[in-house]
Amino acid sequence: MSSLEARGLEDQDFFKMDGKDDRQDTVESMALAWASNSPVNGVQNIIRSSSRIRAIFWTLLLFGCLGIMIEQCAEVIGKYYSYPVDTKLSFTHEKKVKFPAVTICNVNPIKKSMLARAGTDIKALLGPAPSENEDAGIVGTSAPGGSATAQVPAPSAGTASSATPTPSAGAPSGPSVASGTTAPSTGAPAGPAPSAAPGTTAPPGSPPPMGRKKRAVTDTTSTTAASATAASNTTNSTSSGSPRSKVPGQKNARFQFREQFGHLWANLDPETRIDVGHDLDTMIISCTYNGQVCSADNFTSFNNHVFGNCFTFNSGWDSTQTIATSSQPGPLYGLSIEMYIEQDEYIGDLTESAGVRVQIHPQNIMSFPEDQGFNIPPAFLTSIALKRLEITRQPHPYPSKCVNFTREQAKERSVFSSVYNVDYSVTSCLKSCYQYYVIKDCKCGDPSYPFELKYEAFQNLSGSINATNLKPCSNETQEECVEDIKLQFSRDELSCDCPLSCTDIEYKGGSSFANWPSQQYEQSLYQTLGAEGTHLNNIIFGGGGKAAAPSENLLKLEVYFDELNLQKVSEFESYDVFSLLADLGGQVGLWVGLSVIALFEVVELLFDVLKLAFYKCVAISKSKKRPHSRQIKMQCTVSETKEDVL
Repeated sequence: MSSLEARGLEDQDFFKMDGKDDRQDTVESMALAWASNSPVNGVQNIIRSSSRIRAIFWTLLLFGCLGIMIEQCAEVIGKYYSYPVDTKLSFTHEKKVKFPAVTICNVNPIKKSMLARAGTDIKALLGPAPSENEDAGIVGTSAPGGSATAQVPAPSAGTASSATPTPSAGAPSGPSVASGTTAPSTGAPAGPAPSAAPGTTAPPGSPPPMGRKKRAVTDTTSTTAASATAASNTTNSTSSGSPRSKVPGQKNARFQFREQFGHLWANLDPETRIDVGHDLDTMIISCTYNGQVCSADNFTSFNNHVFGNCFTFNSGWDSTQTIATSSQPGPLYGLSIEMYIEQDEYIGDLTESAGVRVQIHPQNIMSFPEDQGFNIPPAFLTSIALKRLEITRQPHPYPSKCVNFTREQAKERSVFSSVYNVDYSVTSCLKSCYQYYVIKDCKCGDPSYPFELKYEAFQNLSGSINATNLKPCSNETQEECVEDIKLQFSRDELSCDCPLSCTDIEYKGGSSFANWPSQQYEQSLYQTLGAEGTHLNNIIFGGGGKAAAPSENLLKLEVYFDELNLQKVSEFESYDVFSLLADLGGQVGLWVGLSVIALFEVVELLFDVLKLAFYKCVAISKSKKRPHSRQIKMQCTVSETKEDVL
């Protein structure tokens, strides 16, 4: 036999399964061998079935269990890719805790004595009616502002007023005794009835002042002034006891009045709004933190479109100022502020209540007291006992989809980060988004918030809007457009991408109230205040040396930690990859009886089948490359046969 023949026979021995029948027999034998010892429970029963009916039964049962297993496994995998989270609440004790930022604003945004500087439109809307004071029989004295009149009650020292005791407006409920009178059955603290300041609104349910005349504004030099006059007349008519409009869907007269003022106020330039509002030096009588004196240098100021000048203690906006921390609980080691609210400078049609607006929030976050603050009344000590709460969320792809923005990234989503250099917050982002759509669709800016195109949040609008022509929304068409944007915003129809922060800090706590100052402390307080400065001396001893009632102008605020325990609310992954594998193994084992080892037996079978297919392909390929050698072999065999015959 030639070497060529030997090589052909060797190849034929290596690839024995050349033909189709040989391959089928081999695959069939492999499958039967595996099925006879299969780890899948139903397969063995199919092979061993003595009748066709039993084989069909076990086959249907096997495929039914496989279907249920696949469905259950799909649900388990879907649960894993929904990224569920659990919440963990923990408590830790800290030796030193960051003290929050505390923002305070007088609820009256503009002083009566500064109306002339606020412009003709605001003066027409809020201007004083000189005849009201005389009609009400109120004695007027010069106030710190110069042109305003302060109302000074004249009770004898240590005696009750001859006026009938009335509940203090805005006072918290609770039994108490003041100036020898008994608290009324309503539960509100009682005291001498303070004289009504000009323009202030009487408490709910009280009769209107006798002899009050409706205000008439004669300045009609502009359309705005005329509409302001109409709003003022409507408001005065409503507050003087005239029938109130109850037509469904119609705007309330006071709401319209506030809208009118808000528009005029927001259109004032920032410098004017600061000048005509209450200033910190006059507002704060005394300030201490952790027993140490604090002053205006410890506060950061900004102007709010609702409350005017606001001041934030421990804001963190200024990197040169050290953030205050607290190492001991209790009011002695917190913030204590005594304030004078200048109620004689209030404008009654504008400011229905008296007091201070307060918001407690983390450092480096923009304050929005109109949304998130609370009021504290005069004549009371208001104590706020705090607890610090830290919230940690899981980032994308978990449900909260939170993001931790850097300061520069925050500027792209919040105009307040650009103006005040503060961190990102959801509230500031949403307000910036609202302003973005006002600028885009109305071609003007809502003066309540910054709207200059130089800020990063609005820079992509600079190509379609001329920055020099961008003005506050003022005409009727623009106002209607703004109202439409507000409606879309309230319905969540605007595309505002404002994700949650992955780390948030909140301050929770309760408040308590006490009459302040006490009867015994009152005279001592007046003597102390009178020695503090000229403006305080005028406050306390103005007009004939008679002290102003503390229920009208003085209040005290205490903010402190009641304990240094830190609460933490943390999100964590509740369904990880190990939980997924455990559930998958449970489903597969329950329905078809497979384990991890058994799965490898299935893998081995598949590997053997693939190996067999590969060998067959190689054998077929080689057989196609040797047609010439086979032809030579056949020719040689035929020649030899012929020779033998011959």
